[in-house]
Amino acid sequence: MARAQHPVILTAQDLIEGDAVWWTGTGWSRNLAHALVYNDPAAADAAEARLAAEESRVVGVYRVEVDPAPVPRPILRREAIRADGRPSFAYRPQGAARRAA
Repeated sequence: MARAQHPVILTAQDLIEGDAVWWTGTGWSRNLAHALVYNDPAAADAAEARLAAEESRVVGVYRVEVDPAPVPRPILRREAIRADGRPSFAYRPQGAARRAA
């Protein structure tokens, strides 16, 4: 049985800040709501290949399947966490973790 095709957006990591960024069609944005949604797999393939070859500001261009309406929402939990931008727990320095134990 064939897997259902979902619309996709293109994402990468910003080389300077390390943030997740999304392709808007004219540039990269840290705001997922601005992402260009591709319904045509061939168009997504072409854009992904072009961006991976051209871009020097980002690294690791790849596709993310999304539920497109009303704002693109990643289907996979990993990508939803990445899109949120921050972990849901507070980090403690290693020394503080040892003292607490």
